[in-house]
Amino acid sequence: MYKMRPRFLCNSLPAGLMLGFFVFLLRPVSTQKNRNRMYFLDNGDNIVLNGPDNAEKDTVVAWEWKPHSGKEIGKLTTFRRTGNSWIKEKTAGNLYPEMKVNTSTLALTIDKPTFKLAGIFTLTQTEPRKQILKQYEIFGMKVEASPRRAQLGSDVTLSCTISRLSDTVSLHWRPMDSSQQNRSNSDQIRLDNTVYLMVQHVTVKDGKLYVCEVRENGNILHTSNGDFTVNTNLHDGRYTLYRSSTGHSELHLVCSGSYGRGYSRAKWTWSPHHLEPQKVIASADRSQPIIINVNGTNFVNRLVTSGKLFDGKDFNVRIVPVVFQDAGVYACYLEQNLFLTIDLITVKDTAQTAEYF
Repeated sequence: MYKMRPRFLCNSLPAGLMLGFFVFLLRPVSTQKNRNRMYFLDNGDNIVLNGPDNAEKDTVVAWEWKPHSGKEIGKLTTFRRTGNSWIKEKTAGNLYPEMKVNTSTLALTIDKPTFKLAGIFTLTQTEPRKQILKQYEIFGMKVEASPRRAQLGSDVTLSCTISRLSDTVSLHWRPMDSSQQNRSNSDQIRLDNTVYLMVQHVTVKDGKLYVCEVRENGNILHTSNGDFTVNTNLHDGRYTLYRSSTGHSELHLVCSGSYGRGYSRAKWTWSPHHLEPQKVIASADRSQPIIINVNGTNFVNRLVTSGKLFDGKDFNVRIVPVVFQDAGVYACYLEQNLFLTIDLITVKDTAQTAEYF
């Protein structure tokens, strides 16, 4: 069971990310009780929305769509029943390429639905009298990892997004293995329809450990795995991480050479913005003590090295705790080679963050 304490968030600076109190509470949206609900993963399995159970003769029906994105679409296609056959009207509208209608049953099939196609689909009879025959709400799910290929011991941010959150639905990350429930290397942040899971100091097992759940009144409606790959060595990678500025938040800056090669020099740089000059915050020569250079930065007493000497392969440092002003671009160089770039987005908290797992 998750342990949760209130999160309060306040105004931000351009270098960070502003979250209001609604982030934690998840703004409610009302839903229609008799609407059939379906959930799909972006580019996942096909969805079939059944046509009318019974239809009168000389009936006109239309498939209509209201996207969760808020874009007004309206009618997708219209059919008229003549005898035992359905004939498509000339002014029927246009289906998306992923959509097709069975002219015998009027079932609407969406092939490998993408996130943008989430919304409310309504089959409406317009003649001889207007009435709703069928209505479905399909919710799109999108799960992503940043980076998808992570270096052993580094940090990963998983995101789980739903196309719309109703007043009874919530998103949660959890470990699939019940023995991992009390892991202290992860934290969650919610922003609008997305919940982020920040996993620190990843192991190989972490790559297939976490799952995002959609819950309604405590019941699990849908699950999606947040898989990523953990490698011993990476080169020239770039990814985005999120961190909350709390007393327990850490950032692991892990940089390792490739193929067992030794390097004579290494450095970590930081810039608060993409276009600003990089400042060297840590550097080392092989077999020499690591130098922490925090002049002109806000890292005083918070930058920690994994060892005293640089071994020519691994150059790892930690920022603990992370503060709001740490947002920016971090880069690792081994000799003149750029090995890793991290875009850090921070969330400003004025109270203790929620605890999970």
